[in-house]
Amino acid sequence: MRVEVAKLNEQPFKLSEDIDAKNWELDSFDIKFIKNIHINCEFKRLGRTIFAHCRVLTHRLIICSRCLEECEQEVSNDFDLSYSISSVGDYLDIDNDLRQELLLNFPMKVLCKPDCRGICPGCGVNLNLQECKCERQVSGCKL
Repeated sequence: MRVEVAKLNEQPFKLSEDIDAKNWELDSFDIKFIKNIHINCEFKRLGRTIFAHCRVLTHRLIICSRCLEECEQEVSNDFDLSYSISSVGDYLDIDNDLRQELLLNFPMKVLCKPDCRGICPGCGVNLNLQECKCERQVSGCKL
């Protein structure tokens, strides 16, 4: 997303853009970004500083760290960025900063849902879909 600095003032300047997720190379072994990345930004210039409030909407396929199922997720992130006018030329390009913010906000473990029950270590069933088939229990956990 690129904006002309001369157009920015104290009044909010809104800009939206869709970017092909492949262009930002965000995929990892357990996350694959699909569809376009949708960006909505509001820019303001106050004194010698440019502020950008951005909402980034992504769609991704993940492999859950607990149950190993693949599922699609829609994720919205909000980022606040600021730039000194002296460090910016005639145009402000925030794509790289938004990409870095998305990478920094990756979860350590991706989950299909917050309360994912995972797989049974004994029989291997997905505990989100069916009950464990193990016959013995140790301290409340089925093995």
